Amino acid sequence: MTVTPEQVQAAQGTRLSKTNPWESYNLQEELSPELEAAVAEYSTHRHDDSSNQTKECLAEQKELSDEAAKQYQFVTPNEYNDVEARTGRVMHSSEFINLLRKAGVKCWYRDHGQRGKVTLLIKRDGQEPEVGCWCQLGFTTELSVMDFDEHGVPLAEKFRGWRTPLLQLILKKVISEDVANKFFGKPKVTDAYARYNRTLQDFRNQERKI
Repeated sequence: MTVTPEQVQAAQGTRLSKTNPWESYNLQEELSPELEAAVAEYSTHRHDDSSNQTKECLAEQKELSDEAAKQYQFVTPNEYNDVEARTGRVMHSSEFINLLRKAGVKCWYRDHGQRGKVTLLIKRDGQEPEVGCWCQLGFTTELSVMDFDEHGVPLAEKFRGWRTPLLQLILKKVISEDVANKFFGKPKVTDAYARYNRTLQDFRNQERKI
């Protein structure tokens, strides 16, 4: 069954509930004042689109070459115009975090401060909690769907596909690609998934050099 972005948007009725849907996924971790400030500051990033997030993750992985990072600096309408192909497997934010936890990632959601978003916090062994990324609240597409202006310039994500935060967690070495594939399934090998697969391939190649 094909699910359209309109149906995805309509399905996000959890936002209308009196109880915040992410509250049941809060592990009640005691956060330091520094992390609380970081979470609050993170929620002010209004132009936090998929390409920028990918660049941030690539920058954090110093092993990745500048040349590899260049190809992720720009996105075009042609790359994102097949919405049906990018819809893929629709997943709810509760299912996403449950799969992460089954995969061994200690994580929980916090209020993001912007409508339709939640901040994913993670905790590595022996380290303080940290901001992992933000996720779409409610049902969302598999790949991100972008909004563009009349000049074809990317504005922000209309829907943040669940593979976008999953990719960020792989690049940040919170979860391995093999484990991610086991619990979330391998990405398709189609044009719509080309950027995602190229990013993973570059990351893989760099890891082999270390």
